[in-house]
Amino acid sequence: MELETQRLILRPMQQTDLEDFYEIFSSDEVGRFVHKMTHESVEKYFEKKKHSVQNPFSFVAVEKESGKMIGTIGVKRDSQTNVGSLSYVFNAKYWNKGFCTEACKAVMNFCFESGQIDKIEADCFEDNLASVKILQDKLHMTENFQKTKAVFNEVTGKMTKFRFFEITKRQFLK
Repeated sequence: MELETQRLILRPMQQTDLEDFYEIFSSDEVGRFVHKMTHESVEKYFEKKKHSVQNPFSFVAVEKESGKMIGTIGVKRDSQTNVGSLSYVFNAKYWNKGFCTEACKAVMNFCFESGQIDKIEADCFEDNLASVKILQDKLHMTENFQKTKAVFNEVTGKMTKFRFFEITKRQFLK
């Protein structure tokens, strides 16, 4: 399944995405917020993906203009509750250009229109102000103050709290 936006093609991950994926997940900027990966760990990840069941709500974002894979975006569905968990990671060279918001809106719309997801949740480190802005201001998700979680961030050497957000199908589609 492919989705298309004004500037992006959203499609399942392919073996040819390995180098672009490595570029994203090996960068210091991205490494502040997600686990940094070595080339070897990316190769193992791709090998594992070859033999796993494809998530119908998981995509890579390919910039139409360049044909370059610039990010990953997906919603992991809990089949018991029909609640999806949104996650995304974009190449730092493409931050602050609206690509993540554009991809999120398309994937969230697809998830809700599929009839398999009734609510989407997302979280991010509290100091990831760009993600907070995307989730709150661009995607109009509501912050859930009842959830709390903190982890030790090895990159910063500090305990870091998470912020949690959610939106229902009805809220998103209005």
